[in-house]
Amino acid sequence: MLKRIPFHTFAFAIFPILALLAFNIAEVAPRVALRSVVISLIAAVVILCVIALITRNWQKAGLATTLVLILFYSYGQVYEFLQAHQIFGIILGRHRFLTVLFAIILIAGMWAIYFRLKDTSVSTQIFNIVGVVLLIYPLVKIGSYSYHTASNAQHLVNSPYNIDTSALKKPKNIPDVYLIVLDGYTRADSFSNDLAFDNSAFENELKSMGFYIASCSRSNYNTTRPSLTATLNMNYVPALIDEIGRQGLTNSEDVWLLLKQSKVRYLLESMGYKTVAFDSGFEWSRFRDADIYLQYTGVPYEMQTFQPFEAMLIRSSALLIWSDSIYRSLPAYTKTIFNATSFGLEDHINRELYILDQLPRIPFSPGPKFIFVHIMIPHPPFIFLPNGDLQVNTSYYRFTDLWATIDETMKAGYLNEAQFLNNRIPEILRAIITKSNVPPIIVLMGDHGPTFIDRYLNLNAFLLPDAGKQALYSSITPVNSFRVIFDTVYGTNFGLLPDVSYDGDTPVPETSPECIQ
Repeated sequence: MLKRIPFHTFAFAIFPILALLAFNIAEVAPRVALRSVVISLIAAVVILCVIALITRNWQKAGLATTLVLILFYSYGQVYEFLQAHQIFGIILGRHRFLTVLFAIILIAGMWAIYFRLKDTSVSTQIFNIVGVVLLIYPLVKIGSYSYHTASNAQHLVNSPYNIDTSALKKPKNIPDVYLIVLDGYTRADSFSNDLAFDNSAFENELKSMGFYIASCSRSNYNTTRPSLTATLNMNYVPALIDEIGRQGLTNSEDVWLLLKQSKVRYLLESMGYKTVAFDSGFEWSRFRDADIYLQYTGVPYEMQTFQPFEAMLIRSSALLIWSDSIYRSLPAYTKTIFNATSFGLEDHINRELYILDQLPRIPFSPGPKFIFVHIMIPHPPFIFLPNGDLQVNTSYYRFTDLWATIDETMKAGYLNEAQFLNNRIPEILRAIITKSNVPPIIVLMGDHGPTFIDRYLNLNAFLLPDAGKQALYSSITPVNSFRVIFDTVYGTNFGLLPDVSYDGDTPVPETSPECIQ
């Protein structure tokens, strides 16, 4: 069978997709690759049948189809490499050069397979073995990660935290609790000192609604996952690793499961709270098991126009030629729409707008509720202008990893998106407060600051009852946010932890003179 049937064609049709999925498995669900796998397999079958009709030899058709697939899926990667590396002072990363080179390889390969290859059985056997070997690593990684994550997440659900919930005291009027995370939103002094922007109007609006703003707050970590995990579990990552160890989980990476199955959520649900969550766009912060899980469309996100995963796949393959040729022929404004629909931004745009539109409606749902919202603004890609229009200048977002690369462009794009939020968030918060039967508890925070300035400076604003507000202080960090809330509203005695920012295990000191005590 290894010598007769060219099933290597199907292995090479799905290997690039599975390899990309395995590399990004911590960020996306496996089903995000389903559409790509199906399309690739169908295309492989069509090519195989067409070549078989011409050659009247299935083994040669299989080898030729595999050659097509290898060239197709490697084109974008070769293009990107040659763009970054000059050869004798010449940039060969140009379609006019590379398409000719790939065409020559394809024609030469086809000629060799059809006219020169006599014993196809040996070549078929070799490629079948190679195809099977190639699939082993991504399939094992995807399968083991998915199984490990699912089983350990269930383990955490079935293993209650070592917390005496009897200490919790329900208020007479139970408030909804909102945690609204604005990804990368920095604090006021950073806007002023690093971005030459006065953000006081936004903060004054928050204060007029009764918010307390911790002017010297810092994020506990400089990336999202540890920052939110610490916030929602009211403790630092090393202590949380010890916690999951006591629950029987020995892999330190399992600590990120506590972002979804957190102590805050556990405590609130033990008092009868329902959890409400929005699709965040990142698998590790998707609360799919929430009582109410909201997505911007009834169509599964994997089946929408182009997803970020598919965008990466497009740019790594020969479809890059198609996308770039269409892109160059479009007028300026249409280029924005093309980028949105062709490179994963449509999902991002619609998801963020959906969250902003739906948040004011949450109070109408019966309570009490714990609402977790992770808004990917002002995090790149910098697609929104202050008035909500889409950015026409594609240098703000049209890159392989969707990040702007020029400092001034990044600053301008960041400020555009921050001002967009400044225009939307106050009206949303007013609507939530006005429509709530019981005054809500709201934590509005940045998980960290932007990458190009002090990443630890973050917005940290609270709407709490008077007792909670009196317990707040200017340098409070997110690890203590819910400690204050539970101690002052729900009768616990967690107390406060030292407010520390960490780079890995290394403490990072405050740098702003006005905040150094």
